[in-house]
Amino acid sequence: MSEATSHADELRRFFDVFARAGDSLDVDTLAGCFAEVFLAGDAGGARPVPRPAFLQALPRRAQMFADAGIGPAALDTLTHQHLDDRYVLVRTEWTAPRTAGGEHVHLSSSYLLHRDADDTYRIVAYLNHQGLPLSQA
Repeated sequence: MSEATSHADELRRFFDVFARAGDSLDVDTLAGCFAEVFLAGDAGGARPVPRPAFLQALPRRAQMFADAGIGPAALDTLTHQHLDDRYVLVRTEWTAPRTAGGEHVHLSSSYLLHRDADDTYRIVAYLNHQGLPLSQA
């Protein structure tokens, strides 16, 4: 297996764990996916987010998705670019079903991951490329 394939597999496993933990609100596993403080960005700007505050907000985020009629998102595509020995930029595309049927919701986001000395990836920056789609198109 080539080094590039190995890194791609590692990243895919990281995001599989991340997605499962998000779907089940497994805050302990999600805590391990994020740096102690990370940068979150969206159309409104960027802000530092302490991991405990993020974890505390997860139930409200899950409720927003439920209220919008959006089910759990599945990772469709993942592309990455290694920036150096410790940082990798990852672009993701996700698809989530509408609970009432109809067109699936497409979501995209980018992540800057840091690989710790023990080869554990942690999210240090998260960029949401669009807001939560609240109505069906």
